[in-house]
Amino acid sequence: RLGAVLDLRTTIRATHNQAGRLVDDLHCRVRGVHALPAFARGTANIDFVLFRDRWMVAENTFRPPWYHKNVMSELMGNIYGIYDAKPKGFVPGGMSLHNCMLPHGPDKNAFEGASNAVLKAEKLSETMSFMFETRFPQHLTPWAATAGHLQEDYIDCWGSLEKKFDGTAGIK
Repeated sequence: RLGAVLDLRTTIRATHNQAGRLVDDLHCRVRGVHALPAFARGTANIDFVLFRDRWMVAENTFRPPWYHKNVMSELMGNIYGIYDAKPKGFVPGGMSLHNCMLPHGPDKNAFEGASNAVLKAEKLSETMSFMFETRFPQHLTPWAATAGHLQEDYIDCWGSLEKKFDGTAGIK
């Protein structure tokens, strides 16, 4: 039964990373570890994904995760290291929850840094984050919603972003 039992003898550090790409690719920075398929072909009840050590080599592109909305809900956590979309705000042990169609993406500092960086091969090392994606909406427990360690200003990281999209084709 696919996804029913996770073999704990296999460490997540030992999973193969498929991150080296020269061009944009959907989820080129991640590695799917386990999936529990749903009844509808091409969908899943839940996916478990890792963001690990990887080479960033894509040319003429924006390398951190882009701004997006998901059809699935995603719960993301940082195990250790720095996560490239939020280098200052997503600390080890931290988690974020983005339900279906809730927009999210890099903070302003990550956006500005990535938009102005010279694109050369760069290795992100000593980092591991995870994500669970599910087709089901997620809800916080009362304890989690009132916990003292919540990042109350989480949404503020997008408040000062300037509109830069102009819709014209080509390299900017």
